Amino acid sequence: MVTAEVAPPISASAADLVKKVTMLKDYVDAVNFTDNPSATPRMSSLASAALCLQSGVEPVMQITARDYNRMGVQSAVLGANALGIRNILCLTGDHSRLGPEPHSRMDIWDLDSVQMIWLLRRMRDEGHFLDQREIKEPPKLFIGAASSPNASQPRFQIIRETKKANAGAQFFQTNLIYDVDAFKSYLDLLDKAGLLNRVYIMAGVTPIRSAKAARVMNTIPGVKIPQKMIDRLENSADPKEEGVQIVLELISGMKDFPINGIHFMAVGWESIVPRLITESGLQDRRMGM
Repeated sequence: MVTAEVAPPISASAADLVKKVTMLKDYVDAVNFTDNPSATPRMSSLASAALCLQSGVEPVMQITARDYNRMGVQSAVLGANALGIRNILCLTGDHSRLGPEPHSRMDIWDLDSVQMIWLLRRMRDEGHFLDQREIKEPPKLFIGAASSPNASQPRFQIIRETKKANAGAQFFQTNLIYDVDAFKSYLDLLDKAGLLNRVYIMAGVTPIRSAKAARVMNTIPGVKIPQKMIDRLENSADPKEEGVQIVLELISGMKDFPINGIHFMAVGWESIVPRLITESGLQDRRMGM
């Protein structure tokens, strides 16, 4: 399976979003829409996913617990499902202090991602709201969660992934992978915890355009770019092309891993994704092909 991420526009115009979705249409199984990343307001993930469906592409709607209380989560998911959106990626969300001032309230976190996963699973499987009222037509959902192989010591991260799977997560979308050996060790731990037979794994990748960008990305929690890759970018006559080659090598290095697909997070460089999919041979791994 192949998916790609698109950040909704900081605008009321959908033209650029539809253009990107159309460009990716013949290359991916689904397009994933972020939900106010870096605590910065954008077009809603729900609206973006609905526009994606109208363009004939399967959407994955992200929903951040940061921006919703329990009433809002239940309402948003019912509305999304009524529009035909069934894939939901549950995130806690970047902290509000990362966003532009004036900041949102920082002392209100009604739910985290694990609690939201449990809530949506219960709505789907048991047909009840959190307050015990019956849902006459329960939502049909495929529930996902983020996983971060490098966020903390692996044994602690596996505990968190286990909580998400126990709550009802059916697929994991990983943070960016730049060390295939470390990722393999993480997968081995998931296997020992019995999770590989319970959830689908989508490995996250993205090309880096420069050594400077790599250094900035290395400050993001959960992202670890080896120094040797930064040196490659630094010494390359064409850093952008070097970044492309690094991603192709990473995908090749994971081809025999027990994962279910690749998720591209191109961060404003969505135009490179079709090339990456074609040259990596991933187009033949799309569902239905």
